[in-house]
Amino acid sequence: VNKRIKRGKILAQLKAYNTDIAFLQETHLKLQDQARLRANWIGQTFHSSYTSKSRGMSIIIRKGIPFKPKTTLTDKDGRYLIVTGEIHATPITLVNIYAPNFDNPHFFNNILNIIAIINYQNVIIGGEFNCVLAPYLDKSNQKQRGITKSKTSELLNTYIKNTNIT
Repeated sequence: VNKRIKRGKILAQLKAYNTDIAFLQETHLKLQDQARLRANWIGQTFHSSYTSKSRGMSIIIRKGIPFKPKTTLTDKDGRYLIVTGEIHATPITLVNIYAPNFDNPHFFNNILNIIAIINYQNVIIGGEFNCVLAPYLDKSNQKQRGITKSKTSELLNTYIKNTNIT
């Protein structure tokens, strides 16, 4: 979203969908460029940047959503953004992930441990996980690609099962 035309198209599409909360990955915005994600319908933005024009992510919240932020956690590599707060006095944790594009269960284990420490209730996790959780659903040609389970997908599927995520 570093380029003006692309950013404009993305923000216009989010507005057209009446998006209340959006998780963006690969924003490629440096710290000083984060104000570019402002629009008249956006009430709050939260960011995690990397040192160069790569990686990075944002959480955008529409005006009128009564989100009261409490804490924001980011990592130095621009790979996750965790924002805690409240909506109508209900605690909520927003987790935006841009995972490495290789099998890295340590990365997810670290994030899941942080979530457990912060607030385990009302967690919304989204982003680019860069792994296949359900090969029969996520791969169009299983015979050609083969069904392989990564250590990351095993970790995440165990987490989903143990926490009754739907």
